[in-house]
Amino acid sequence: MKHFTTTAVLFALANPAFAETREWTLDQGHAHIGWEVDHMDLARTAGRFDAFEGTFLIDEDDPANSEITVVVDAASVNSNHIGRDNHVRAADYLNVPAFPTVVFTSGAITMATETKGQMAGTLTMLGVDAPITLDFTLKSDRNYPDFIPNYDEIRVASFEATGTIDRTAWGMDFIAFPGSPTGTAIDLDIHIDLVDCGSVPSEVVATNVPCNWGYTDGFKGPNEG
Repeated sequence: MKHFTTTAVLFALANPAFAETREWTLDQGHAHIGWEVDHMDLARTAGRFDAFEGTFLIDEDDPANSEITVVVDAASVNSNHIGRDNHVRAADYLNVPAFPTVVFTSGAITMATETKGQMAGTLTMLGVDAPITLDFTLKSDRNYPDFIPNYDEIRVASFEATGTIDRTAWGMDFIAFPGSPTGTAIDLDIHIDLVDCGSVPSEVVATNVPCNWGYTDGFKGPNEG
C-alpha cells in the first residue's frame, strides 16, 4: 500500500486543487479545534468549538494540487461557562446571527523539518478575510491495527497544529472596560485524524467507525450500545 512521504503529505494539505485528487475523511471522533485567550494575566480562558467539518482533497502524486477547507459552526463555541459563551456568540465577538460560520482555506506551505512545517491560509470570520499561519506536525501515517473491531485496518494520518491570531484583524476589537481587557491574541490548538475511506470497498465503509461516526444519523460508535 502506498503511503505518503512526510514532505508529500504536508504539501498535500496546503495547496489549491487543480487536478485529480482523492477526498480523505475527517474522523469526527478524533478531531479538536481549541483556543485560549488571556484574562487579565490570571488563569487563561480556554475553550473549543464543538461542531465543524472539513473537506480534505489530496493528490498524492502531485501534492501541489491538494486543498483543505474547514468550516466551523460559530455557535458551537464552548468554554464551559454558559454566560460567557452567550456573550462570545453575541455582536461583541463572533456575532453568530450575522456570521454563523468561521472558514479556513489552505494556502502556501514551508517546511522546517521532514515532519514539521508552516501552513499559510485565509481565515474568514465576521465577513473579513485575513491571513493566518499554522505550525503543524505530521504525527503518524499508518493503518489501524487489525484487532480493533470495525476499524478494518484502514489508513489514517494524524496531525497537530498551533497558531496565534490577533482578533482585531477581523474587527473583533471589543474590550469590556479599560484596564480589564479580554486578550486580543488567541492561541489555537488543533488535533485531527484523516481517514482514507475512499480506498476500501463500500461494504467495509458502511460499518467502519471513523468513516461514519458523526456523519451517519443513528450510527453508533464504540461503547454506545
